[in-house]
Amino acid sequence: MQQRVLGTILFLFMLKANVLPAQSKSADSTFALQEATVIAPRLLGQQPGSKVTTFDSTAIQVYQQQSLADLLADESPMFIRSYGLGSLAASSLRGGSANHTAVLWNGLPLSSPMNGQLDFSLVPVNLADEVYIQHGSGSALYGSGAVAGAVQLVNKAKFNQGFSASLNLSAGSFSNFRQSAKVSLSRKRFVSSLQVFNLSARNDFLYLRPSAEKQEEVRQSNAELKSQGVVNENKWLLGKGQTLNLNAWLQNTDRNIPPSILQEQSLARQKDRTLRLSAEWKFVREQFQTYIRSGWLDEILVYSDALSDIDDRTRTRQFIAESETKFHFNERHQLSAGIHNTFSLASHPNFENSPQQNRLALFTAYQYTSANKKWEGQASARTEWVDGTLVPFTYAAGVDYRLTDGLKLKANASRVYRIPTFNDLYWEPGGNPNLKPENGYAAEVGAKLRLGKRKLSFVTEITAFTRNVQDWILWLPSNGFWSPQNLMQVWSRGVESDSKFNFQLGKCTIGLGLITNYVVSTNQKSKADNDQSLGQQLIYTPMYSGLGKISLSYQRFGFTYRHNYVGYRYTSTDNTQFLAPFDLGSVMLTYRFPVKQLKSNVFFQINNLWNEQYQVLRNRAMPRIHFNTGISIQFNNS
Repeated sequence: MQQRVLGTILFLFMLKANVLPAQSKSADSTFALQEATVIAPRLLGQQPGSKVTTFDSTAIQVYQQQSLADLLADESPMFIRSYGLGSLAASSLRGGSANHTAVLWNGLPLSSPMNGQLDFSLVPVNLADEVYIQHGSGSALYGSGAVAGAVQLVNKAKFNQGFSASLNLSAGSFSNFRQSAKVSLSRKRFVSSLQVFNLSARNDFLYLRPSAEKQEEVRQSNAELKSQGVVNENKWLLGKGQTLNLNAWLQNTDRNIPPSILQEQSLARQKDRTLRLSAEWKFVREQFQTYIRSGWLDEILVYSDALSDIDDRTRTRQFIAESETKFHFNERHQLSAGIHNTFSLASHPNFENSPQQNRLALFTAYQYTSANKKWEGQASARTEWVDGTLVPFTYAAGVDYRLTDGLKLKANASRVYRIPTFNDLYWEPGGNPNLKPENGYAAEVGAKLRLGKRKLSFVTEITAFTRNVQDWILWLPSNGFWSPQNLMQVWSRGVESDSKFNFQLGKCTIGLGLITNYVVSTNQKSKADNDQSLGQQLIYTPMYSGLGKISLSYQRFGFTYRHNYVGYRYTSTDNTQFLAPFDLGSVMLTYRFPVKQLKSNVFFQINNLWNEQYQVLRNRAMPRIHFNTGISIQFNNS
């Protein structure tokens, strides 16, 4: 069946590729490529009614030599559940679980079919030119997993930019060394870039461990990390309105897994081998755009632990094919439709057989803009089959209303879903093939205010949201082992705000930023008699969190102070056990060298400035005060 479905999809792709270029011969001769590319596919740009966090080039430049987990933890409302330096980092957005956030690289979903997650600590920020977070449900647009939102990593090669090269070097505490280099050649009809990166760290920081009489200072052990990778991007201008993108991402990571605070030692080790390939053909005309993209994801994970006599090898492979066409009837009406297919297979010693899964989806979206440009709305829908079985039909509707030139009101409502992972269905012992998909409803309302007068600007956005998910999958002990069941009904609601203020005084620019989060995420359904989790906050979901930032720049000098706050995180379902709140301060100094054709920046950063002793997750040690310094050099000959 899977072969027939894939064959049908590929046939449709080939048919479009042959028919559309033929049609272009009779297209309007007044075609202008630059004007037409304003029409973005559903994977990019802000969706009406939804909140989108955009990281500009300055923020990405600052985090060039760090991971995506660092960027999201320091600069966004997303809570990153980190197991420590160099260890697993998962996400929690708007009270959702780690597998409720979709991650896309150039339109391809990266989450593992095994557990539905992506380790953010293994994704370098300099992999992407732009990073977005779409808050709230994206199930109708992106499919399973986008219950709480989506993170998008985008490469945007530009034609006719000449030759450029960059070099990034950094060193920090605990023998943390990072290097990356990139060369790019950009001609009128062809762009090619090659980037290599390397990371090594011992992560042997000191921390306090409780003992029978008092706390003792111990050094983190078995925490070494090594990671190397290559990213290649190629883009061709094939003809009038046609472009072809081919991208490759190869990465090897070898890391030891440190002991918890209560363990004396650990000999656990994990190796990750990842190959990700993507291709996209784009055809642009004034009235429509067509995208055909495909991808191949091959991931190998080898986990070993001499103490537990474990030596497991996991391999997952995914072939993804998708076609999308967007019609631009006029400035007021746009219609898009597409088809998506993902074929996944996995192997693991705890699987009785090597499971396979085929997901076929049809999606569409309609966008309307009023004549006076005050109203902008969108309605989208998606239907999907998993191995021939229909999963919950999803839809979404959102609207933006520009009340004044500086004030915009937003509203959005949608249905959400997430299908069970391979681990949920097939793990032995415990897998439950009778699991139902998680499903529910979400809504949000918000307002965004922009004020500006010459050298002063102020932007603030406030959003209130609610989401109710039924058949929430939960692993519980049963018959001597853990097994997943559709037991919970989770209601997540809250308010988040994002405010920025900038003021220019002579040659000095002052910036202030504040992000706040209030999230209540509770279980609304009893799992058993006298269930103490009923009405209680989900574990490791902070009710209060936020960050503040102040930045100063004067000529070539820059200064930034950032302060993060994370509130109580409950570690038991009845909320009787918890981790204390913590405050983290960090400061960064930068200097830009004035050299022709070169952009050279040096930085010095101090993390955990106030030497806080804290834990993000119970019994997982985190470093106290530590530093990082480096240099970035960029050359361009246009």
